[in-house]
Amino acid sequence: MKYEKIWNKVLSPNETVEYEFSIGQKYINFSLIFLGILIFLIFSWISITLAIILFLGALFYYGFYLKAANAYALTNKRVLIHRGWLSTHMTSVDYQKITDIKVRESFFDRIITQTGHISINTAGANLTEIVIVHIDSPYEVKKKIDMLKDKITSAGGG
Repeated sequence: MKYEKIWNKVLSPNETVEYEFSIGQKYINFSLIFLGILIFLIFSWISITLAIILFLGALFYYGFYLKAANAYALTNKRVLIHRGWLSTHMTSVDYQKITDIKVRESFFDRIITQTGHISINTAGANLTEIVIVHIDSPYEVKKKIDMLKDKITSAGGG
């Protein structure tokens, strides 16, 4: 597991990670290439040094930070959302609390980056509790959540 250090901090006894994921690689690659071209087109005529510094910042953000700061896991008991890198925020939602899952793929997301967004609503909340953005195969992730949720429900856990 890529994010094993994160999950080991929060997994309860008898809880296992069934699937883990992060921001989609095609989204990261496209954003980095697009920003790189934009930065050099706009800033290279002012200062090549400024363009290089801005590109290195974009490289750090898209090449490292986004993946490190957005880790998601589906366990046999709940959905785990870990956000942040130096300071972090962990959210978990038990499958029994999930009332609705919505998938959104904009034209740009579907065609260019082949990613999408998942919104997870929970019981008792007026607003969407969790939004997971720019993930590969959002419909497949939704199916996995539904499957794990059904498994919990049929086992008498909800």
